[in-house]
Amino acid sequence: MLSLCAPWRVRFATCAPSFSSRRRASSSSVPALKYPIGVSDYKEIREEQYFHWDRSLFVKEFYEDAGKALLILRPRRWAKTTNVSMAKYFFDITQPQLAHELFQNTKLSLEDPSFCEQYGGAFPVISVSFGECRANTWEKMEQWLCKLISRVYNDHKYLEEGEFLDYAERKEFRAIRERDPAAFYESALHDLTALLHRYHKKRVVVLIDEYDKPVNEAYRHGYFDDAISFLTSAYTGVLKDNVHLEKGLLTGVLRVAKADYLSDLNNLEVYSLLDTSFADKYGVLEEEVVSALEQEGMGDQLQAVRSYYDGYDTAIPDLRLYNPWSLLNFLKHQRLAPYWTETGRYDFIAEAMWAGPMEMREKLVLLLDGKSCEVPFETDTNFSNLKSDNALWSLLYFSGYLTGTKSNSFLVARVPNKEVTRELSVMWERLFESKNVSEEYSFLVSAILTGN
Repeated sequence: MLSLCAPWRVRFATCAPSFSSRRRASSSSVPALKYPIGVSDYKEIREEQYFHWDRSLFVKEFYEDAGKALLILRPRRWAKTTNVSMAKYFFDITQPQLAHELFQNTKLSLEDPSFCEQYGGAFPVISVSFGECRANTWEKMEQWLCKLISRVYNDHKYLEEGEFLDYAERKEFRAIRERDPAAFYESALHDLTALLHRYHKKRVVVLIDEYDKPVNEAYRHGYFDDAISFLTSAYTGVLKDNVHLEKGLLTGVLRVAKADYLSDLNNLEVYSLLDTSFADKYGVLEEEVVSALEQEGMGDQLQAVRSYYDGYDTAIPDLRLYNPWSLLNFLKHQRLAPYWTETGRYDFIAEAMWAGPMEMREKLVLLLDGKSCEVPFETDTNFSNLKSDNALWSLLYFSGYLTGTKSNSFLVARVPNKEVTRELSVMWERLFESKNVSEEYSFLVSAILTGN
C-alpha cells in the first residue's frame, strides 16, 4: 500500500538535523532567558521574570469593546489563558495593588496611564477555567463542573464573614463551597454576581476560559445532551440580561453552533482570526520573533523558524502570526520540533473526514502538498452535523490546522506551516493504516500527489 505521508516524512527527516548542524560549535544550547513553558498565570510570569510578549493592551481592548459579553476564539496553546489571567489581575477589586505592580512599565501603563488609574482594581472578578475538564461520562463531568464552580465560591469566601449573607444565602453559599450534590450549580455563577455586586457596590467582570472544553469532551464520549443542558443554563444565566454584569469574556477554540447551546446568548460579540479586533493580541508578530532570536544569538535562523511556525493569516492585510507555543519551546530548547502538535490529539477529525465525500479527502491531500483550496466554511461548529464538509473545514480552521482568507461562505485555505503539515500527514496516515485502504484508492492518492 502506498503511504500517503511518505513525501512529507522525507521532508521533515532532513529539516531538523540540517538546522542543528548549522548551530555554532561553541553554543552551550542553554537559553539566555527563562521561558514560561507550562506557566499561564500572569502574576507568576511577571514576578518570576519569565520572558513574554507584552499583550497588556488586551485588557483595554477587551474593556472598551462595545459588546457586553465577548467570545474570543483561538487555537489551543495560543495564550488565551494568560490573557484571561492578565484581565483578572488587572480588574480584581480584592487585590487592587496588583493593577499597579504587575502592569508597571507595560505597554498599557505607558500608553494609557489614565486607563490604569481609573479601571485598575475597580471591579469584583469571577474567573474560571474549564480547561481541566476531562471525563468519559456525564457523571464525572458534572463532578468536574461542580468542583470548579465550588473553587470560584471559595475565591470569594469572605462573603460569609460577618452578617452580609442572610440565613438562606449563607446556606446556599456554603453548600456550593462544600460541593453539596444537592446544590443548584447551574445558576451558581449568576447568583454569585448578584452577591458580589451587592457587597462591593460594583458590577462584576466574568471571565470564563476554555468554555468549549466540556462540550468537546461530551461529544467525544457520548453525553452531549446532558452537558448542553447544564452549560446552557450556566452561561446564559451569567452572561445574558444580567444586571450585575460589568463585562463578560468567554475564550475557546470553537464557536459551538447556536443550535447546540448558544442560541440564547445572542448578545455575544465573537472574534476569531477572521476579525480585525484582537488580531495582534494573540500569536507572535514577525518583529517580535526577530528580536527574540537575536536575544538568543540565533538571528540567522529566522528563515527556518518562519517555515516551521509562521503562516497564520489574520483579517489585517500583511499581518501574519507565528504559533506562540511552538516559538517559546523553540527558544528554550533551541531546536526545531513539532511542539504545538504534540500537545493535542485530534484523530477524530481524520475519522470524520474519512466518512465525508471523496472530494474532501482529495482536497486534504492537495493541502498537504502545499497548495491552496477553496473549501466551504461555517463560522459555527455544529456538533450534531460534524461529518458535513462545511463543519469539518471550519473545525480544521479554528483548531489551527488550516489558515486562509474568507470569501462569502468559502475559505481559501492552506496549511500554515511545516509543523502542521507534518501533524496532519501523520494523523492521516494512521487512519489509512487502520482502514486498510484499497489499492484503487492508493493509486488515486498517488495520482493527486504527482499531479497526474
